[in-house]
Amino acid sequence: MRFVRFGLVGVVNTAITFAVFNIVTVALHQPPILGHVLGWLAGFVNSFVMNRSWTFRDRAHLDTRQVLPRFLVSNLAALGASSVVIVLLDGLAESAGLYVSLPRPIVLNAIALAAVSVSLLVNYALLAKWAFREQAPDR
Repeated sequence: MRFVRFGLVGVVNTAITFAVFNIVTVALHQPPILGHVLGWLAGFVNSFVMNRSWTFRDRAHLDTRQVLPRFLVSNLAALGASSVVIVLLDGLAESAGLYVSLPRPIVLNAIALAAVSVSLLVNYALLAKWAFREQAPDR
């Protein structure tokens, strides 16, 4: 059930990420990696609040000073993995001539969808196993 809640939080964050990504890349004609990073930043706070209070609510008692840095590192790892996907697929799309043969927004959003998929897997694994993990009692 936790993964379902995580997925629903992800839907909200994906909507935020895609909105910012499209504003930056399609409307403002900026590089896809810039749109990706700005979209990630826009969803970060929402993600922390929703995941802490809903997805991992059984672990809400954990100290925010310990959880937030790990949450940030987990999200940065997911951002790194998804950024690699963005850069690689953007380069492949460019070299394959997809930006010429298909509408640019379709290509960009397909690339962003692939990146979000990678991000979801990396982020959930790190959040569940590390960022929101129960601490062993001090002895």
